[in-house]
Amino acid sequence: MEPKKDIKAESFQNPHKLSRRERINQTLKTTWKIILDAVFPTVCLTCHKEGRGWCCDACWAKLNFKCTLFCPACGQDDSLGRFCTNCQTSQQLAGLWCSQNYADPTVRALIHGLKYDGIKEVAKQLADILAITLKIFSLPPAWHPVPKQNWLLVPVPLSPRRECERGFNQAKVLTQLLAQNTGLSYVELLARTKFIKPQVELPHSERAQNVKNVFKIKPGAKVLNQTIILVDDVYTTGATMNECAKILKEGGALEVWGLVVAKG
Repeated sequence: MEPKKDIKAESFQNPHKLSRRERINQTLKTTWKIILDAVFPTVCLTCHKEGRGWCCDACWAKLNFKCTLFCPACGQDDSLGRFCTNCQTSQQLAGLWCSQNYADPTVRALIHGLKYDGIKEVAKQLADILAITLKIFSLPPAWHPVPKQNWLLVPVPLSPRRECERGFNQAKVLTQLLAQNTGLSYVELLARTKFIKPQVELPHSERAQNVKNVFKIKPGAKVLNQTIILVDDVYTTGATMNECAKILKEGGALEVWGLVVAKG
């Protein structure tokens, strides 16, 4: 049975309490959105049907949420998504949490739409996938010595140049939405020190070296004794997340777990 997405009631302002200027601005925004939707209707990024959002209900219903976690390296089942004994050598992440396969056409289309087509609104669906993943597996684990409310959601940073080109950092947007959805704390702890060649353009064997010494802890960031969930869109070789976790642990973090929409 497919898990149902939690639907939260939106909070609306009482129109009678708005000033005349605020009511006019609200009306103009609504009117402009109607015009944009009429001229440039949203198209489902998977089935390409118009007017049903970037992911229509039919395509959303086809998402296959996994019911077990696994070793991020070899795929062996693990109840917490930890690296197995054979794969944990030199790994800085405690484990990885994800529920989708990047090969899934809907997941791939949504990630591509956000990351490469600049459709920022798609982040809402992807953040919902992350929230559902945490809910399915009751994460962060209740038995963990660190209370759930003390875990931190931290985005993988983009270089300033690439963030400027894209208009936003997709990991940051996803993490902010997830924080709103779950009540977990959002904080930016990491920054990039230099611009590098995109990981996707490199063979797997060169990716770890490509991100070496690329990250640093932001000035004034409080990392010591923190338990962290590092958030990104896709995990492939794990080189980027592993390097981020390495820097965070060198800064005094207790544990760093990875959370992604999909594994490639």
